[in-house]
Amino acid sequence: MKRKTKQPLSPAAAREPDKMSLRFVLPLVLFFLVCGVLLIWLDALVLSIASYILAALLAGGGIWKLVCYFRSDVPRRIAGMDLALGLICLLVGVLIAFNPHELDSIFPSIWGLSLIFGGFLKVQYAFDEKSIRVSRWWIMLIFAAFSLLIGILAFLRPAFFGENKNLIIGIMMLVEAVLDVATFLLIRSGLKKLTDAQAPVPPPDLEPAPAPVPVPDPLPPEAPATPADHPAPAQEVSE
Repeated sequence: MKRKTKQPLSPAAAREPDKMSLRFVLPLVLFFLVCGVLLIWLDALVLSIASYILAALLAGGGIWKLVCYFRSDVPRRIAGMDLALGLICLLVGVLIAFNPHELDSIFPSIWGLSLIFGGFLKVQYAFDEKSIRVSRWWIMLIFAAFSLLIGILAFLRPAFFGENKNLIIGIMMLVEAVLDVATFLLIRSGLKKLTDAQAPVPPPDLEPAPAPVPVPDPLPPEAPATPADHPAPAQEVSE
């Protein structure tokens, strides 16, 4: 039975997880940063501002879906639901824009759910760090537990949070953004080291062999003289 050898990662395969992580982490970091700053600096107006931002995002997404529908070909229109989703998002966005205070009781739960999501994401980050042999990967589990605790408390909205609940949640969201960026850089560095370790080692450079010295061809042996090569002696003519 032949033993399977571990194939090294190709450069394209090594870059693919990095791209996927960047596409996923960047929107999440921006969400935590924006919400954290709004909760810390605009405590009284944060709910109204969040309502308008959500309305703008829904309306913009609805318009984009409508554009995609009318610019796509017929088979894609039939297979997708761009027109229906676009109209729904546009209508909900307009309704929220004209009634921003209707969502005041929902946003604390949304922020709590986002922190819970970030906590479970850090659980995966911890095991990802363990996979790339980070020595203190368990520290991420501590941050994950803390994020889950704050997220659950924000979702349940306990009374002891009091008037500082937005400040606490905002600070925690900023911490989440910083941890996500640091973890992304750490995992990317670990993946690069893992790829370099699995890459095949090129053979050592060998000195080129000296060029062979041309040997002259031996001269062909002289052919023996034939009678035709020697002229016959002239015969004397008698008088």
